[in-house]
Amino acid sequence: MAALHAVLMTMLEKQLHRGAFPQNGAPPLLTLEAMLFRTIGVGFALLTLAVFSGIFFSEELFGTPLQFSHKVILAILSWLVFGGLLVGRHFRGWRGRTALVWTITGFTLLLLAYLGTQFVLEVLLGR
Repeated sequence: MAALHAVLMTMLEKQLHRGAFPQNGAPPLLTLEAMLFRTIGVGFALLTLAVFSGIFFSEELFGTPLQFSHKVILAILSWLVFGGLLVGRHFRGWRGRTALVWTITGFTLLLLAYLGTQFVLEVLLGR
């Protein structure tokens, strides 16, 4: 949801920079940004739960200890991106385009981790 929200905010921001004010009564960007970071915070908490439960319970669930496959590495990288975004927002005041780029990057990594198995194997790893 946060990635879709970030894409819509990017489109709205581009319209505003071009001087084309949206006729549909879109909320202010600061309101949308606050909603984005609430969504990212909840998503980060759920992603943390998913990643760490997978790390701690993988042997019980699958009968083998944690293996560092591309799925695990990409999921952890995504977790680091979202965590970095939240830390950057808190300590450095990141907002706007920086926040949108980090959000879309984290989502892309998650998308590759969970849906891009064939893409990673065939295109990135050349198998």
